[in-house]
Amino acid sequence: MPESPSEPSNISTLEQTDTDIYRRSLPMLPVFSLLWLAIIWASGFNQTMPKISFISLVGLAGIFGLQCLFALVQKRLYRVSAVSWRFLFYLFAFASAVIWSALFTLCFFEPSFERLFLPMTLATAGITNAALSNFAPSRWVAQSYVSVLLLPAVFVCFSSQAHITMGGVVVVYWFFSLLILQRFHSEYSSGFVKASSFEQQHTELQRENRTDGLTKVFNRRYFDEALKKEWQQGAQEGAWLGLLFIDIDFFKKINDTYGHMAGDECLKQAAAIINGAVQSGNDIVARYGGEEFAVLLPRTAPDMAQRIAESIRKQFELKEFCFDDRCISITASIGVSSIVPSIANPPTILIDQADQGVYLAKEAGRNNVQLFGSTT
Repeated sequence: MPESPSEPSNISTLEQTDTDIYRRSLPMLPVFSLLWLAIIWASGFNQTMPKISFISLVGLAGIFGLQCLFALVQKRLYRVSAVSWRFLFYLFAFASAVIWSALFTLCFFEPSFERLFLPMTLATAGITNAALSNFAPSRWVAQSYVSVLLLPAVFVCFSSQAHITMGGVVVVYWFFSLLILQRFHSEYSSGFVKASSFEQQHTELQRENRTDGLTKVFNRRYFDEALKKEWQQGAQEGAWLGLLFIDIDFFKKINDTYGHMAGDECLKQAAAIINGAVQSGNDIVARYGGEEFAVLLPRTAPDMAQRIAESIRKQFELKEFCFDDRCISITASIGVSSIVPSIANPPTILIDQADQGVYLAKEAGRNNVQLFGSTT
């Protein structure tokens, strides 16, 4: 569906946040399982505690596998249901954090985990810092993730007199992490605002490049691009492609009699009539040149294209075009063509036939619709 020339679509803030978090988190996918494998192998923990080592490694590796599967379908899933996408993404992310947090917490009170205390502490600090950066686009997600990693160990430490000091150290580090998060989030938000501003400027420039400045419908350049695209699409689908050429009758006389400002006002009102008459969001209304407008009608058979053209002609005939406290009547001659495109033929065939239709309409006395061509 073509965008309205005056209302371009923009990616939502929430969707951009989801995209940024996912992109930032991709390098973290294998980290938990690889770090745990390296720690238990280097320390010999896998030999002294093989069952726990194996179960925890399988758990972390299994989540990594699910995350890889999720990566294969996540784009399609997001289009279907962004809520389901978020649920699965954060479920897998927090599941790894919960397992890691449990292993880290065991280092504080389980004697068999004593040899893992230093490497697990260093690894947890690194994971925490990475999480602050990865989840910075969403402050509450980052806070929750860091809390899942660190706070269980704090509760365990405060439950034992021997580990209160270490619990206090972890609490301080947790608060320090939240302060760092505030900075990361502020930097991200500032960058996002700048990027959004640039995107708006870029979108505005694109809109200006494809919109007729006077009538605010699409311009000739955009129409030519759209015609090529729809011609190829119609050839692939074997679908009709219709075109209306709408020429305002005696427009030069309006300019000569009432002035160019009056003529411009009539063109604006004419564009509004045509825009209001199109029946599908896929239809493209453009100012083709001077007082001539074009309406591209994808998947529109000749009879339907002719009915749309007749509806536009009647609205021209019934409307009073007013400017400077004066109203006049204006009519239009409309040429219609509808073709099932072929790759072997150029799209200019459709233009030539619609143009011939305009010629026939004027020869027939103007203020009428003429269908020309219309072949498969």
